[in-house]
Amino acid sequence: MYIYDIYCIRYMNIRYLTVIILLLLVNFRLTGQDSIAVLSANLLEDLLENDDDDVTYDFFSLYEDLQAYLKNPININKATTEDLESLQLLSDIQIADIIDYREQYGPFLSKYELQTLPSLDFGVLSALIPLITEGGEKKNYSLNSIMKESRSNMFLKWKYVLQERKGFRDESYLGDPNHLFARYNFNSGRNVRAGFTMEKDPGEQFFSGSNRSGFDYYTGFLHLRDVLPIFHTFNIGDYTMSMGQGLIVHNSFGGGKSSFVTNIKRGGRAIRPYSSVNEGNFFRGIAAASNISKNVELTAFASRKNIDASIDLDTTIDAGFQRFSAIIIDGFHRTQREIEKENAATQTSMGGILKYKRRNFSIAFNTLHQTFSIPLEVDDQLYKKFRFEGDQLTNMSLDFGYRYKNFNLFGEAARSDNGGTALLSGALISIGRNTDVALSYRNYARDYQVLNANAFSEVSFPINEEGAYIGILSRISKHFTASMYFDIWSHPWLRFQVDAPSSGREYLFKLEYNKKRRFNAYFQYRYEEKQRNESGGSQAKIDRLTPRGQHRARLNMTNTLSKSLKLRNRVEFTLFDNNGSTTDGYLLYQDIIYKPIGRLFSFTARYAIFDTDGFDTRIYTFENDILYEFSIPFYTDKGSRFYINWRQRLGRKITLEARYSRTYYDNRETIGSAGQLIDGNVRSEVKAQVRYNF
Repeated sequence: MYIYDIYCIRYMNIRYLTVIILLLLVNFRLTGQDSIAVLSANLLEDLLENDDDDVTYDFFSLYEDLQAYLKNPININKATTEDLESLQLLSDIQIADIIDYREQYGPFLSKYELQTLPSLDFGVLSALIPLITEGGEKKNYSLNSIMKESRSNMFLKWKYVLQERKGFRDESYLGDPNHLFARYNFNSGRNVRAGFTMEKDPGEQFFSGSNRSGFDYYTGFLHLRDVLPIFHTFNIGDYTMSMGQGLIVHNSFGGGKSSFVTNIKRGGRAIRPYSSVNEGNFFRGIAAASNISKNVELTAFASRKNIDASIDLDTTIDAGFQRFSAIIIDGFHRTQREIEKENAATQTSMGGILKYKRRNFSIAFNTLHQTFSIPLEVDDQLYKKFRFEGDQLTNMSLDFGYRYKNFNLFGEAARSDNGGTALLSGALISIGRNTDVALSYRNYARDYQVLNANAFSEVSFPINEEGAYIGILSRISKHFTASMYFDIWSHPWLRFQVDAPSSGREYLFKLEYNKKRRFNAYFQYRYEEKQRNESGGSQAKIDRLTPRGQHRARLNMTNTLSKSLKLRNRVEFTLFDNNGSTTDGYLLYQDIIYKPIGRLFSFTARYAIFDTDGFDTRIYTFENDILYEFSIPFYTDKGSRFYINWRQRLGRKITLEARYSRTYYDNRETIGSAGQLIDGNVRSEVKAQVRYNF
C-alpha cells in the first residue's frame, strides 16, 4: 500500500490511522545507513567524473556530517530550511514540500508520514529517516547537563602499502611508510561539539626531523549551537564557511552537475566545525552568528593560518624580495623540498554575512577579505593572464532566494576588487505532482578573481565561463523514475591546453527502478564534449582546437536477498573520441555486503575486472571502506581488483575494523610515478582501525 491521497486529507483521525499503517508497513532503520552510503557514493562519483581540473574533494567532511546526524537526528517539526539543506540529501523542491506540508497540516505525527510527499522517493526516504526525529524540545544548557548527556569516541587508524615505493627505496622520503591517524570527538547532542584530529602521511617524519612534536598535521575545534545567549552559533578553532551559491566560498557537495538533476542550489548553515584531514580547505580562528532581530542575522569570522607555498626569491635586490607562485594544499611533507614549502606563508581572512529573511524570501550581503604575508605572483602563461596576483584580495556578493507556490528562485552576483564579476541565477519549478524542473544560467567573467569559490560550473572555479543548464526529474510510476539534464557552456578566454576561446556541452539520462527494500536498478548514460588543443606538429604556428567527446554507460543493480545479505553488481562502459580517434574501456564488479542481525561482526567484499585504453577512459567507482574513510579510485589500464572489509565489535564500546585491497595489472610492469613508483604489477594495502566509545 503506497499512500498519496493523504496529502489532501484534512481530518486528524484519518491522519492518525494513516501514520499507524505507515509504521507497520515500513522499516527504514535496517537500510538507512546503507542508503546514505549509496546516495553519497552516487554524488561523489558524479563529481569526480565531472572534474576537469583534478580538484581534491573533501569526502571526509560529507561523511562525518551524515554520521553526526545519525547519532543526533534533526527535529523535522522544528527544522529550518538551512537545517534540511545541511543534510545535503534533499533538493530545494523536496525541502519546500516538507515545510509546506508542515505549515498546512501542522507538526508531523511521525517522521514516516514523509512518505505521503510525492517528491520523496524511497531511496531518499531510506537515507533521510535515520537522520530525523519528530520529537525533542530545546533545552537550557548548563555545564552539568552538557557533561551528563555527552558522548565521546576515539579513533586510531593505521594504513600501509605492502610493496616498496621508490621514495622509500632511494630514501628521498625522510619518514617511514606508515600512515597514522588519531581522532577524538566529544558531543552533547548536536548543540555542543568538540574534537581534534592528528595525521601523519606515509613518508613524513614522526617525532623526529621537521615533526619533533609528533604528527605532521593537527586540527581541532569547539562548536556551540543555541547554547550561548548572544550567539546562536559559535566556533573557535578550525571551521568552514558557506556563503550564497558559492561564488565567494562554500563548503558543500550539493549544487553541482550530477544524477540528482534538480539538486543545483547550494545552501545549509554558514558555519561548520572542521575536523577533516584535507590540510588546505578550512579557516582557523573564530566564527560566530547572531540574530540581530527577528528577521536579520549577522555572521562574522576571522582566520589566520600558515599555508604551504612555493617561494621564489628575487636576489637582484639586496634585501631579497620574496613571492610565492602557488598555494599547495596536498599536505605532503615527505622530502626536503616539500618540507621547505611547509608553512612558508601566512594567510589572514576575515569577512561576514548580513542576512535578511522572511517566510519565503531572503537576501544577504557577503564579503571576504584575504591578505598574504608575501605576494602571490603566477607565471606568465597567457591563460593565467587574469588570475589573482598580489597580497590582498576582497570579494563581495549579494545572494537571494524567493519561493512562491511551486516556484523557487535563487541567485548570487559577486565582484572582486579588480572589477571582475560573476553571476549565477536559477529556478526550481514543480510541475504537477510528478515532475520537477531545474533551470540555471551562469556568467563568470574572465577577470573575476577568487580563491575559495565552489559554485555551479563546468570547471573548478567560477571564472571564464558562461553557460545554461536544464534538468528534469519525472516520477513515472510507483517504481520508475527518470531524470535527465542538458548543459551547454563556453569559455571566452584561454584555458590550460586550450589556446583559444572554446565551448562544450553535456547531457545525462538516468532511468531507475526501485522495489522497496528488495531490489534497485538503474541505467545511466552520460555524454560530454569539450574542445582541446590539437598539435599541428613542429611546422604549425598555432594549436587549433578539436572536439573531444566521452560516452559513459552504466548499469547498476542492488539485490537485497535478506536483512543480512545484499548483492551489488555493476557494468560500465566508456568510449573517448578524440577527433575521430577512439579509445574505450569497461568495468565489471560484484559486491557482497553481509551484516548479520544480532551478530558482532560484518563484512563487505568486492571483486572487479577492468580493461581501459588509458587515462582518458578511466572509470571512477565508490568502494566500501572502514568508518570515516572514503575510497573512490579510478580504474585504468587492464587488470583486476579485490578488497574485503571486516568489522568486529568487542562489547559495546570497542569496534575493530580491518581492510585488505589488492590491484593486479596485466599490462604494466610498474605502478605509479616519482616517489610513489612500484616496480611490479601488484599494489596491495592493509588498513586497521580501532574505535572506542565512552
